[in-house]
Amino acid sequence: MIDIGPSGLALATLLVAVVVGFALATGVNLIKDGLVATARTTLQLLGVGLILNPVFSHERWLWIVGVLGVMTLVAGWTGGRRVERALRGTGVALTVILLAVSALTLAYVTQLVVGVEGPQARYLIPLGGIILGNAMTAGSLAAQRFHDDVREQRGRVEAALGLGASPAQATVRPLRRALRAALTPTLNAMLIVGIVKLPGVMTGQMLGGAEPFRAAKYQIVIMFMLLFGDGLTALLILRWLRARAFNAAWQLRL
Repeated sequence: MIDIGPSGLALATLLVAVVVGFALATGVNLIKDGLVATARTTLQLLGVGLILNPVFSHERWLWIVGVLGVMTLVAGWTGGRRVERALRGTGVALTVILLAVSALTLAYVTQLVVGVEGPQARYLIPLGGIILGNAMTAGSLAAQRFHDDVREQRGRVEAALGLGASPAQATVRPLRRALRAALTPTLNAMLIVGIVKLPGVMTGQMLGGAEPFRAAKYQIVIMFMLLFGDGLTALLILRWLRARAFNAAWQLRL
């Protein structure tokens, strides 16, 4: 695999500079955002690369579980900042759900589908990161959409409750819309994968020397894995949010 040196990274940075320059020419100042995004991307990825080098070299369960645990906490904290406004405690619930769903999905895929034996960090950590990142986004989207829809349709929900509907019956439409919104990015990606674009995992494997057909099989597994992880996370956070959105008297808390 061809290594990218400092000059290559510097030339890649010019791509960001061109976009910021064009935006500035049209009256949109993205200098600060561009600088912050570029700096954080560079420092975070290089830092992760340095940290994972010894983890990959000395494959031990303790190290792998530690890295995945930190990733889960960061994902829960990041997603929690976006959904905490929906209902207090949603961020903690999202973190617990991410931990459970990611552990289940990762164990199933690595042990039963791929057949990973032992603490192989090069499989467990990248796949775990993919699951966490996508599940966090799906859970956040679902919670935000459900919260916004219920607030906008508060009158309709309360009218349904007044007519004898249960909280689950009164919020069935917002829940369906929230779940669909959470899964739309993944479903859309599945519709165009391989035709419109080659996903990152498949591209990375081919850049690393893998045969395209073998890389394609891995990408199929990953797409199905993402749909499962995203769907289960969205469903669980929606069920939790719906249960917590009403008090014992079936009155809305949102």
